[in-house]
Amino acid sequence: MEKREKFLESRDNTKRESEYWGNDDFNDIDDDYYKAYEKRYQQVYKHNYLWSSKEPTPDVIETILKEKISSNAKILELGCGEGRDAIFLLNKNYDVLAVDYSNTVIEKCKELSNYNYNYNDKFKQFDIINDTLNDKFDFIYSIAVIHMFVNKEHRNKFYNFIYSHLNKNGIALIVSMGDGIKEYKSDVTKSFDDVERVVVNNDEKINIATTSCNIVNWNTFEQELLNNDLVVKRKWISEKIPEFNPAMCVVVCRKE
Repeated sequence: MEKREKFLESRDNTKRESEYWGNDDFNDIDDDYYKAYEKRYQQVYKHNYLWSSKEPTPDVIETILKEKISSNAKILELGCGEGRDAIFLLNKNYDVLAVDYSNTVIEKCKELSNYNYNYNDKFKQFDIINDTLNDKFDFIYSIAVIHMFVNKEHRNKFYNFIYSHLNKNGIALIVSMGDGIKEYKSDVTKSFDDVERVVVNNDEKINIATTSCNIVNWNTFEQELLNNDLVVKRKWISEKIPEFNPAMCVVVCRKE
C-alpha cells in the first residue's frame, strides 16, 4: 500500500512505475483499481506508441450536429485519453475542457496538440471519483469510460458527477462498451497485472496493465441512469469506434 501511495502522490514526475513497485505489490488495490490506467499509459509510451486512434469519434461529432451544440457552448470531456476528440473540437474553435485521471496521458494530449499555448489549460488531470469542478456545462461527453468502473459506488459517482455538472438544459453523451446484451465484469484484483494486448495503431503486441472492465446490458445501463436522475433522450449501438466496437450510446439530460 505504501509503495502505491508514494507513486500516486508523485504523478507529476517522470519516473516509471516500475521504480516504485513490481507486480507483486498490486494485491492490496481496494478502491484504487481504476488507477491502473496510469500504469498502462506509461507502459505504452515507453514503446513510443499511441494507444488509441487519432481520428475523432464519429458519435461525438454526430451528436454535436444533431443536438445543435454551438461553438459557444461550454463542453466537458470526461476521460479524454489521448485527446483525439477534444483536440479536434478545439481546432474547430469549440470551448472544451478535457480531463483524465492519468497525468501521463494529459501530458501526451499537450504534446499531440503541439503544445499550443491556447490549449494548455484545456487539458487537466482530474479524478472524477474524488474531485469536483466549480463549473457547469452545456454538453458533457464521455467515450468508453463508464465501463472502467466496476465498483457500484464509483459508477453512481460517475453518473452523479454528470448530473451535478450539467446546466439545466444541458445534455450528455455517454458511451459504454458492449452490445447491450452480454455482460462481463473483470477481477479488479488483477487490474495492475500485466497482460499482452494489441496496439490499435500498429497491431504490435505489448505487455500492459490489465486495468478494469464492467460491461452491462441495456437494462442495467438504463436503470443506473434512472437511479441517478438522468433521462435517456436517445440510445443506439455504435460500430464506429475502433477500440470499442460495439458500444452502447445514450444521450441523456437531467430529470427535473
